Amino acid sequence: MNFINAFRPLSVNKDGSEASRRFGLPPFIDGSIRREPDLQSRFPSITALCRAGLFAPRLMPGDRLVYVTVKGRYPPYRFPHWRLVALLHVIAKFQSHSEASAWYSERGLPLPSNCLVPGNNPTPVEMSALPGRDPREWELGYQLRARKVPVFLVCDPIYLELNEPLPIGEDDMIAALGRIPGLQNPPSLADGEYDRFAAIAQGSRKGAA
Repeated sequence: MNFINAFRPLSVNKDGSEASRRFGLPPFIDGSIRREPDLQSRFPSITALCRAGLFAPRLMPGDRLVYVTVKGRYPPYRFPHWRLVALLHVIAKFQSHSEASAWYSERGLPLPSNCLVPGNNPTPVEMSALPGRDPREWELGYQLRARKVPVFLVCDPIYLELNEPLPIGEDDMIAALGRIPGLQNPPSLADGEYDRFAAIAQGSRKGAA
C-alpha cells in the first residue's frame, strides 16, 4: 500500500530554525528530541512515537510512503504550503525497538534517534523546536508510547531532501490527490496518486541538476 504522512520539522518555528543554524542541523528533519521519523539514518525509521496506533502498526514491508511537513510558511516562501521531504520504501518491520536495534547494529550503523533502547539517549532539547519544554517529561511520554506500541519500521529512501525540499502548495496537492488530505490519521494513496508525488520529486531532481 501507499500512504502520505506529515511531521513537524525543526524549521517549523523560530526556535527550531535557530537550532538548525546554531548546531548545523538540516532544517527539515523532525523537530522533537526523538526524531520521528528519523530521516537522517542511512535507513530511515518510523515508529509509533508520534501517532501511536494510528500509523506505524498499519505499515508492512513493501509499502511506499510520502512524507511532507505540516502546512506552514517556510522561508523564503510567504504562502502556506507543505514541503515534500521524503519518499520511503518499507523494507523491514519489527515488533520491538530492541529487535530493530540489533538490525542496525549488525550492519555497523548508528541507532536512529527514535529507537528507544538503553544507551540511545534522546537529542538534547536545545536541538529541538521546543527548547523550553521539560525534556524529562517529553522523553517519559515517548518511553510510555514505545512500550504500549513497540512496532518499528525500517525504510529505504527513494527520495530525500532535508535542506531545501520542494514546496507543495494547495494547487499542487489538489492536482496530485484531487483533494486536501487530512493528515492527522495518515490516509492511504492509490498507486497513481503516489506516482504523482514521485514525478514531482523526480522533476525537482532534474531542476537541481
